[in-house]
Amino acid sequence: MTINLFNQNTLELLFVAFLGIFIWRYLGVLYSKKIENESLVAKTINSIAYGMTTAIVCKIVFFPENALNLIPNKDRIIPFFIGIGVFLFFSKNTNLGLIAGIGGFSIFIIFRNYLI
Repeated sequence: MTINLFNQNTLELLFVAFLGIFIWRYLGVLYSKKIENESLVAKTINSIAYGMTTAIVCKIVFFPENALNLIPNKDRIIPFFIGIGVFLFFSKNTNLGLIAGIGGFSIFIIFRNYLI
């Protein structure tokens, strides 16, 4: 399937995605002052956001459908778990986890393309 910006289906998908994000953000701004940070509602919304982000990242890493599919599985999956391990080990520091994951991925790519 080829994605073309001027295709009617592509424009409809972009509009629906924009509408969903816009409504979600509008509701967040509208109710942000009324919801306490430690309430059940806030924790539920936070869990949904983390779950959606995790699902998207896992789909990209484990089931790629683009140029990332040309990279061997171990070169994608090992740095992914390195990043998660660093994130968890260093008291959930997202910056260190991200740097470790990107660094591991870069090392795998450089090693495979230039050193072997």
